[in-house]
Amino acid sequence: MGWPTASEIGIATRITLTEAPTGVFKTSYGFNVSEMLTEVIADIAAYCRRPFGFEQQTLTQIFDGGGYMLMVSNPPIISVTSVTENESETVLDTADDEYWVYDRYVRLPRPAEGRILLKERTPKLYTVVYVGGYDDAGTPLPADVKEVCAEIASRTLLRVDQQYRVYQNVEQFQDGEARSVFPNKDTAFADQYAKLARNGRVMTAVR
Repeated sequence: MGWPTASEIGIATRITLTEAPTGVFKTSYGFNVSEMLTEVIADIAAYCRRPFGFEQQTLTQIFDGGGYMLMVSNPPIISVTSVTENESETVLDTADDEYWVYDRYVRLPRPAEGRILLKERTPKLYTVVYVGGYDDAGTPLPADVKEVCAEIASRTLLRVDQQYRVYQNVEQFQDGEARSVFPNKDTAFADQYAKLARNGRVMTAVR
């Protein structure tokens, strides 16, 4: 789906990788780079608050209609199959302006002007069935997401290579008066996660 490949990470880091018959890439000392790349992608999805990942798929989500915008978990929205008001089992019709579809959310009409009765203040539940996410054919993965994935994966491989191959899996080493400590994983990638946040890739809470 447009993600960097393990082979590309090996080339970027100048670390020789061997491809197994199953298509998995590993280092000479057995570190599974393909599996590491899968974990990096999962970490990025978790940071961006995307429980369903980035791949395009059909999803059914239930929302409390306390607000007017139903934020989906797997944008961009490619198409909406149905929006149903659960209490009355009414299927809304976009042709009648009963809802509108945007990139990341479905918007419901606001209540009519005037005082809202107490009985009308109780949030209604809505079920939205939609197709959302990225695919190579129509809606490619954003370039910044791919770049962050490649950078984090490259830094991870280089860090592992230093720890396992050069320094025999130690967190720090000292050579005379020169002392070095390997960076913490979170701080090592902070600038990359900040890039995702700045570019609006972190989803807001789903209501």
